[in-house]
Amino acid sequence: MSEGFPPRRLVAGLFGTLKLMQLYGRRHVATTGAVCSLAEAVREAAAEDGEARVAARGRRLQVNGQTMRARECGALALGYLAAEWGKRGIDQVRFQRETTAEDLETFIAAFLDVDVTRPEPAGRLAEALSAAKVTGIMVQRLAPEEREPVLLEERRESVMRAYLRGLRAFKEVLRCDGLRDRSRLRRARRAVQGVVDSFLEDESAVLALAQIRSFDVKLFHHSLNTCVYAILIGQRLRFSRRQLSELGLAALFHDVGKTAPRGGAPEEEERAHPARGARMLLEEGTSHEGMLKAAIAAYEHHAGADRSGFPRIPHEPHLVSRVVAVADAYDSLTAPPGPHAPLTPPDALARMLARKDLDRLLVKVLVNAMGIYPVGSLVELTTGETAIVQAPPAPEALDRPRVKVVRRGAGALEPDAVVELAAADGPRIARAVPAAAVFRSVLEHVSAL
Repeated sequence: MSEGFPPRRLVAGLFGTLKLMQLYGRRHVATTGAVCSLAEAVREAAAEDGEARVAARGRRLQVNGQTMRARECGALALGYLAAEWGKRGIDQVRFQRETTAEDLETFIAAFLDVDVTRPEPAGRLAEALSAAKVTGIMVQRLAPEEREPVLLEERRESVMRAYLRGLRAFKEVLRCDGLRDRSRLRRARRAVQGVVDSFLEDESAVLALAQIRSFDVKLFHHSLNTCVYAILIGQRLRFSRRQLSELGLAALFHDVGKTAPRGGAPEEEERAHPARGARMLLEEGTSHEGMLKAAIAAYEHHAGADRSGFPRIPHEPHLVSRVVAVADAYDSLTAPPGPHAPLTPPDALARMLARKDLDRLLVKVLVNAMGIYPVGSLVELTTGETAIVQAPPAPEALDRPRVKVVRRGAGALEPDAVVELAAADGPRIARAVPAAAVFRSVLEHVSAL
């Protein structure tokens, strides 16, 4: 194990566990697994001194007095943790070596629950831990003279917040008869607008989040990822901000008909969900223009650009429907529901280009926008190293994005140097690698970005 690895693992564990509990809640299997991994990371980082100390120094994060570097831990994780420590007025958090997974779960939940708009959030966090009889985690407050104004959100942290907000808003609509609740629909529209704004600010960060695959992919994940890919295509088609919002809303609700099955055979339900979804949006939705386009896309997204699909329609599908169909196909092929094996991005795009029911021009727009290997996907280089794609390629070199090495050979995960594959004498991509072959959990995938 290389020097400094435990601190990096602790940073990754804190970041991933906080995000997974925000996304899934406290009792979800993904969260509990992340908490157990975090407990191991704490024990490793505390092995020498008996405790692990995580401190924020402005925009920098220190573990056991060592300043962590973005090249090693990722700017997203470091920026998020430093900002969250700062918002709560925390100088440092000290984790004893004997800290249990149960104590860490309590700490993460209390950390997320504390209201940062009220005075002394660090003090109230410490009180919550004391009330829960957590003695192995100590929160130290910043002295008043040391406190700085609340740090500006790191750009990529803002992107992640927008993505998670979109997931939560869509979950609310799918549950509890949300289509009849105008306030929930308004929140969903605002969430989509937030995704659009984040996309315009940092496209690569949004695409990277769409590559993260949970082990229990659900409809709302697929729908939001379809929204992301649709916005990407719409942006390349020079849609206005309002048009991008309407397109994103249509993509978000394209499979809403699957939320109200009638108990028929799977094939019957699959063919029935477009008409059912359109009817639900028209009956329970609103006259908002974006929702009307969502109803059209829900009805037409399986009709096919060549009109060979279902339901049969006498006209060419609307442009919004054709864009949603391409985005839906890509996410379904790379993260299929059920037991089906996912395709790598290059294989999925090749299959899509061969399909006559998809608008070939729009498929090419998607390829040109994100390259053959999207941001966040995993690849094996000709050097034998495994890398994660960090930035899209230039249009003239779609197979040569910027990557960051995450593993050398068959060794342990070790974030390393960024490699510009566009260099004439640099390595090349040998093949795409499924994330499950490299990362054991969503936590590891998130931490590598």
